[in-house]
Amino acid sequence: MSDWDAVIIGGGPAGLTAGLYLCRGNWRTLLIEKESVGGYIMNVEMIENYPGFADGVLGSQLAMEMRNQATKYGLQLTRAEVTAIQSSPGSKWVTCIDGTYYTTAAVIIAGGSIPKKLGVPGEEKFRGNGVINCAFCDGGQFVDQVLAVCGGGDAGVTEALYMANLASKVILIEALPELTATAILQDRAKDNPRIEIRCGIKVEAIVGDSRVEAIEFVEEGNGQKGTLKVDGVLVHVGLDPNTDYLEGVVPLDNQGQIVVNEWMETEIPGILAAGDVRSGSPRQVASAVGDGATAAIAAQRFLQRGA
Repeated sequence: MSDWDAVIIGGGPAGLTAGLYLCRGNWRTLLIEKESVGGYIMNVEMIENYPGFADGVLGSQLAMEMRNQATKYGLQLTRAEVTAIQSSPGSKWVTCIDGTYYTTAAVIIAGGSIPKKLGVPGEEKFRGNGVINCAFCDGGQFVDQVLAVCGGGDAGVTEALYMANLASKVILIEALPELTATAILQDRAKDNPRIEIRCGIKVEAIVGDSRVEAIEFVEEGNGQKGTLKVDGVLVHVGLDPNTDYLEGVVPLDNQGQIVVNEWMETEIPGILAAGDVRSGSPRQVASAVGDGATAAIAAQRFLQRGA
């Protein structure tokens, strides 16, 4: 007999929803999370597009409510980093970085995403000394300073708006000709006197001595180079799925996301994926919750067939 009926990898909205559904079905379920249960939304100050909250909801509050609801019905949590999944017709093994492993009948992969890097000189050198990825976590060090925010999508503009309450100036940089964030976020950024929007420029290097002092850029249209003096750089140019350890285990698409059917099932029976890691995900909290519910229902059907 396996240690667990189901093991969920990842404690964000998709994983917690899957855990809630499985535990309400009385299936023995373990959720493994390598960082903070709640996932990326723990670092989001305010979520305004999650249904049911007319005035928005703190990301940390929503995450904790999801966690409390799931654990109320018996979801077990453990903190560890998964490094491998092995599968046989009768069971599956989920192995963690410390050598611990769990046997289970079903696995739901909901490990979320990690921030993409700019991939320019100076980015790694100054990480922790002026280069950050999270305004809510690390933005306090830039009070009354000048901060560049790289990324004009929803996440980047949201970070810029948060930092505009702290920094003396925020320079919002987007390589594309226009911002790609939703209209309401674009309007807020354009109306904020502390935010300067620079589209059509690409960061080529982050420079300084012991800390960030400036960024070097090139204009995409004419190739003209320039320098902007800044005290820090916040990078939010997109997300990469957390699936490196799954190469050769389940099929991945060109973006590294897990290929699934409409029931979040991979081609391997009993292995499912939900949230940001699955192919075609819109990377929204609401869709992650829907994925988690769908994956849990499909997992229960799989478990019932095997019972």
